[in-house]
Amino acid sequence: MVSYIIGKITSLNKKTITVESNWTGYVINVTNPELFELGKVRKIYLHKHTSLTNKNSVNEEYYGFVNYDQKEMFLKLLSLNGIGPKTAVQILKNDLSLIKNMILSKDVKGLSACQSINEKVARQMIDNIEISSKEGLKTNQKISELISALESLGYQKNEIEDVISNKEIIGDASIDLSDLVSNAIKYIAIKADGISKTA
Repeated sequence: MVSYIIGKITSLNKKTITVESNWTGYVINVTNPELFELGKVRKIYLHKHTSLTNKNSVNEEYYGFVNYDQKEMFLKLLSLNGIGPKTAVQILKNDLSLIKNMILSKDVKGLSACQSINEKVARQMIDNIEISSKEGLKTNQKISELISALESLGYQKNEIEDVISNKEIIGDASIDLSDLVSNAIKYIAIKADGISKTA
């Protein structure tokens, strides 16, 4: 079993990177290709996923992660019913520390507001994934309150997902909830204005 690979990034795409190691190029599915820099040598934690196609042939794919914590969460997600590697990768596009904190605090509502997580998946994660550390729960409570406030103001799930994935907005645990809501509303408005101008 391959735990990780060290190689040169030779190609970047929207969902994959290509890593050259020992004269071999590996196409690897990753959660955030923007975290990798073309031409740089990186250590990437790997998981090789094997599945059967409709024609009963074996399909093998590599999934890569920037650190072991991300890989560990990926494997925990795969252990849940109905969660395959593609969905697990989408879930890991969310902030990992935020996801862990919401699992610890059993915050179904907060998890359900995250990208690619519905209520059923959120409950599975809370019931079946063990998280060892309880750091950051104060920040998590504030984010949960932010989600409730934005929902009550009529904002859509995709808009809320966008807000809570932005570390510049949610990263400061000392900020008041009212200021947090205000910053989130401004951010949503700016994003919406940018989309309307490009449409």
